[in-house]
Amino acid sequence: MVKVAENVYAVLGLFHPLGVNAGFIVTSDGVVVVDSGWTTDSALTILGYAKAASRGKSVKYLIWTEHHSDHIFGSCVFVREGAKIIAHRNALLFLKDIGGIKNYVEFMKEKMKNESKGFSVADVVFEGVEEVEPDIVVESERVLEVGNTEILLIPLPGHTPSNMVVYLPQHRVLFSGDAIYSKYPPNARFSTRKLIEEWIEGLEKLLELKIDVIVPGHGPLCGKSEIERNLRYLKSLLSAK
Repeated sequence: MVKVAENVYAVLGLFHPLGVNAGFIVTSDGVVVVDSGWTTDSALTILGYAKAASRGKSVKYLIWTEHHSDHIFGSCVFVREGAKIIAHRNALLFLKDIGGIKNYVEFMKEKMKNESKGFSVADVVFEGVEEVEPDIVVESERVLEVGNTEILLIPLPGHTPSNMVVYLPQHRVLFSGDAIYSKYPPNARFSTRKLIEEWIEGLEKLLELKIDVIVPGHGPLCGKSEIERNLRYLKSLLSAK
């Protein structure tokens, strides 16, 4: 756990082939968690840190920055704590299309089994994942006020259609999810040309915000220079097409 600003924390390098990041915000009215990690054990780690940092405050919300499994499979841990899930509408549509979290787990198990030539570590990794779905869906910018804290939810499709960043204007902190990769090249394997164009447009708008610290989806904490690096990479992809 890293304290990135007053009452704002990042939990970095959770279990995942590339290491996945999450975090939480402690407000006067409870805790807001950003992403749950890939496993229930990762989620329990985030929850333990949140309980310690907040002195036992309840978890009010869990915000998904996208629908990919490394950001949402631990969600049931926070739902059991009473948290409401906030996500982009496209994340909800994805889950409905695939048949829910349980079917998504089976899809990932089969995918990982094929990649590892018959053995699936996913049988162990995804044990305990339970069915959940978003309670609150977002399609455009939305301000979430929790106690004394203003949280701006900004849809930023690109890596997937469901990506959303979480901006804390009072703290000048951005939880970017996979809209921004730190040190890694942006993962555009799930993107169309249109999504890459939207991704570029969204990142250019982020450059206008007052940001001191970015908690990326993967990689170390960073600043605006990583937005610029991501932009250069994405623009090079477009020019190569």
